[in-house]
Amino acid sequence: MFVKTAFNHPKIDYAELVSRADLHYEHTVKRSEGGLPLGNGKMGSLLWTSPSALKFQVNRVDVYANDCNTNSFNQRHSDYAYASGFVDIDFVDYGEDVFHDHGIKQHLHLFDGLAKIAGEGVQAEVFASAHQDVFGVRVQDERVDPQGINIKLKMMRPAEVVTKNHSAISALSMRDGMIVLKQEFREGGYYCSSAVAIGINGRAAKARMNDELGGRMPVGSFRESQVIGQPNETEMRLCVKPGLGIFDIFIGSAASFDEHEDVVETAIRTVQQAITAGYDRLFQEHKTWWNRFWEKSYIRLSSEDNSAETVEQHYTYYLYLMASNSRGGQFPPNFGGMLLSPRGDLRHWGAMHWWNNMNLYYNAVLPSGHNELFQPYFNMYSSMLDSCATAAKQQWDSDGIYIPEVVTFNGMEELPEAIAAEMRDLYLVRKPWDQMTDRFREFAYSKRPHESRWNWKYHEKYVDGKLVYVERDYGAFGFTTHMFASQVGIAYHFWMYFEYTKDEAWLRERAYPMIKGVAEFFRHFPNLRKGADGSYHIYNTTSDEKYYGGQNTMDSMAGMHTIFPVALKASEILSVDEDLSAAWKEIYEHLAPLPRSDHPDAVLRTQENEPAVWVGSLGPVLDNKSGISLKPGAFGNLSSLETQYENPEMYETTLATMKYQEALLDHDWSRGASEMSSTARVLAHMGLAEPFKEFVLAQLACVNAEREYCYFADTGRVKFYDNRLTVREGVNCISIQRLGNAASALQAALCQSQPPGPGKESVIRLFPACPADWNAEMSLWCHGGFIVASAIQSGIIPYVKITSTLGGMCRVRNPWGEADVFLQNAEGEKKVMKGSLLEFNTLKGEEFELCRFS
Repeated sequence: MFVKTAFNHPKIDYAELVSRADLHYEHTVKRSEGGLPLGNGKMGSLLWTSPSALKFQVNRVDVYANDCNTNSFNQRHSDYAYASGFVDIDFVDYGEDVFHDHGIKQHLHLFDGLAKIAGEGVQAEVFASAHQDVFGVRVQDERVDPQGINIKLKMMRPAEVVTKNHSAISALSMRDGMIVLKQEFREGGYYCSSAVAIGINGRAAKARMNDELGGRMPVGSFRESQVIGQPNETEMRLCVKPGLGIFDIFIGSAASFDEHEDVVETAIRTVQQAITAGYDRLFQEHKTWWNRFWEKSYIRLSSEDNSAETVEQHYTYYLYLMASNSRGGQFPPNFGGMLLSPRGDLRHWGAMHWWNNMNLYYNAVLPSGHNELFQPYFNMYSSMLDSCATAAKQQWDSDGIYIPEVVTFNGMEELPEAIAAEMRDLYLVRKPWDQMTDRFREFAYSKRPHESRWNWKYHEKYVDGKLVYVERDYGAFGFTTHMFASQVGIAYHFWMYFEYTKDEAWLRERAYPMIKGVAEFFRHFPNLRKGADGSYHIYNTTSDEKYYGGQNTMDSMAGMHTIFPVALKASEILSVDEDLSAAWKEIYEHLAPLPRSDHPDAVLRTQENEPAVWVGSLGPVLDNKSGISLKPGAFGNLSSLETQYENPEMYETTLATMKYQEALLDHDWSRGASEMSSTARVLAHMGLAEPFKEFVLAQLACVNAEREYCYFADTGRVKFYDNRLTVREGVNCISIQRLGNAASALQAALCQSQPPGPGKESVIRLFPACPADWNAEMSLWCHGGFIVASAIQSGIIPYVKITSTLGGMCRVRNPWGEADVFLQNAEGEKKVMKGSLLEFNTLKGEEFELCRFS
């Protein structure tokens, strides 16, 4: 291993670079959604102000009001999760307000993970500890006439709520000078509880609650009935003695699915430990974590029109938000709201996980080097494998695993066999929809309509006191009932983790069970059949929430063209399942091609003299949809610049599809920019620099919000808030989908690490879609554990530095075309390399520099 480097590259001032993306307000936010985001990956909140108070909503990734077995939330958007308590730090009683537009200063320091708010005579700094589930708050009161400060802890809802079979019971208490809120959710055998505890250090305080006994003892504990005669106090205060100077507040939380675990004790212990350690030590440990976080990778951009700086700012902010919302826990954040929802615990689209939304958050994680941010995602999907194996058999008469597009955190309910048998017949179109039994319909009506299994239920309404559903008139086909690529996308993320880390233990124990399970699902899927043409075709599926009942839909075909070669490669690396590999190979080698417009049954046909383009399905389809598909450019490494060398037809068809799309947009890529669109990433993958720039800037600016946001009027017609977040999906559904899309597109524009197809050897490519008027410096991670640092200035690449963290063969597409290249190691040894593809072997820890031979 080389100890010192002979290379002379610019030193990166990480603090200066990261601070370019800080939030600075010199005004109050008019909506809580615009507050400053704080989190440690498991616990988080926005921080915002009222005229007299700092305000939080404490959210956790492991607080779910219900699970996959619920029968109590069959109205859409009504299932809820995540929120644990409201907290206000109220600085004013009778006196003057302290937070005004003309006097407030708010600053979110990304490099340190610290928020600072200064008002009239009061200041506060707040952080979500990187190592403990606690917020640290340092308050400084400099008012001429200091007042008592009330720290208010408030329930999310009335103390006792019963919804059908579900109950939500909240209770306030005081212990050891702290105030505590506990909530418990139950339904059948399901249990989840959470607690929030608040204590202070450096100032005297008294806990108060305005019930009959002042909160010192429970009132009404003799009752046997919930709701009837419930407590009417939903708030408790920690009343702080007036005085000048500084004191510290600690807000801790805990949660558990085990009713024998004392979450109150855990939350209190967390606060006590924080008080013992002290604010300064806790913050220093927190700051050290964040400062080291930023050193893992970087992107720095500049341009005369400041467009590059805008994209860089959002990229840096994206990484901050991911580190604040996704690490250290068993579950990823919900895509809509994350740990930042400020308006209670109900959200549009409910509490389940929607993969086509959530994956947008994670596609940019591995190139950043922050593998830890992916772990909650992996943990959740791994934990539901047994449930998904049961679902494959019960719902689809298949083997392997089935993970639907929309799924509960703990997978899917095991169905009564009579219901499962009818479901198979209905969903596989073996039984006419109009022959559904009353028993099946009654069972389905108690289930959540957003859940993929039951998504054929459309809008609901009450008729004579009974909830009934309007169906979509496409039988079993709902928006997500028959979408099968989502599970491939999940399995492919597991595979990508292996590609970046080459961790064979991970591949064997975590990734391969997922990959094998999905491959086996398709192999045994009853509606995958070999036709008279000798090819395998899949029938009666959907693609991207349309093309109901289509044949060879792009969703399923892209999924199979991805999963089978990856399964073959993984089994080869692990030397397992030789018999299965033979079966997978037989299907893959005879798999029908992705649907194109030159097929006689394509839902969209191009003229004979026009290039063929990718389409959504072969028809006929029940909803009569007709359109192209960009999926091959965004999914499973099916098509990119590298593809042209091994599958030129795939590459040319993707290029033709992009040109077709451009014509549809009247050559204005901004017209197609939407929050969820992956088009910028596809443009970057195909090396289309100027369209990439045009699209990503429009996406970040939310230029089409009024047209594409789900609940634009209900959310106040706001495109994006002061904190760069959106509510594209609706009320309380704060989102970073567009930031994730822009981040992954930017990485692909600067440094690609892609194979020419799934399961093939990856090649590094530098600045394939960097706009001509941008200058860039970057250090990003690539497949094989290679760290690539480089720069481009006025179109010239002065150097490429590659660090091999794992060893192995490195493949680089020549950054200078066909020019000869010097390869130099850290000891100064050089050799000349020739050709468009540069290949050289590396040892773990070796560093190399590539430069143009001149």
